[in-house]
Amino acid sequence: MLWIAPAALALDAVRVPTSTGVVIPNRSVVLAAKVIGRVVAVNAEEADRVDKDDVLIDIGDAELRADLAAAEARLNKERINHAHMDKLAARVKSLYEQNAASAENLDDASFRFAAARELVATAQAAVARSRAMLDETKIRAPFSGVIIRKNVEIGDVTSPGEPLLELEDHSVLKFRTSVKERDIPLIDTGQRVTVTIDALDDLELDATVSKIIPSGDATTHEFVIEAVLPSTNRLYPGMFGKAKFVQ
Repeated sequence: MLWIAPAALALDAVRVPTSTGVVIPNRSVVLAAKVIGRVVAVNAEEADRVDKDDVLIDIGDAELRADLAAAEARLNKERINHAHMDKLAARVKSLYEQNAASAENLDDASFRFAAARELVATAQAAVARSRAMLDETKIRAPFSGVIIRKNVEIGDVTSPGEPLLELEDHSVLKFRTSVKERDIPLIDTGQRVTVTIDALDDLELDATVSKIIPSGDATTHEFVIEAVLPSTNRLYPGMFGKAKFVQ
């Protein structure tokens, strides 16, 4: 028997995986329109820092407010009808119990009452839908961050799904890289990583592995790894770097 495997394992034990990658934000999102309307206010520009729930874009809502008023009026009408059918059903039931109304009369009254109840539920759903659509005219920041891309101006007419702003969370920056499959056994979450940033005069940062994507690329046989970087001035998403996984 040849004892090659132990020697190979010994070599793996001393091998230090290295790779190249890029700095990425903690999270990012593209804010898109969900309603059709004319933009009446844009409250953020590229590079602006915004807070969670800030209104970034305001879309004209006159038509949607009219729709909501009509839906609320319909709901009020259906509630009045429901109350009337409730009283009518109770009256017919009382007459039936006194043998003054037929079973058919009672069934008809019960059916009309049930139908009125369903109409109220439908009207309530229409009001809720109108209110939800109205709320979409105010596009808010889902988290605090930095506007990195703006594709909208006052006067533009939006359409559902149209990207308007891109927001990034820079509260924590990460380093995203890909490593060869043979290096995966040598890397684990919580492991130290030395990340060198070329653009910052080869600044070395002490990072920590936070995520290993448990599925490799079928073509390159590489696995994606993310490491959390320490807070550092002048470090921005998109910067190139080199990683050395400390053993």
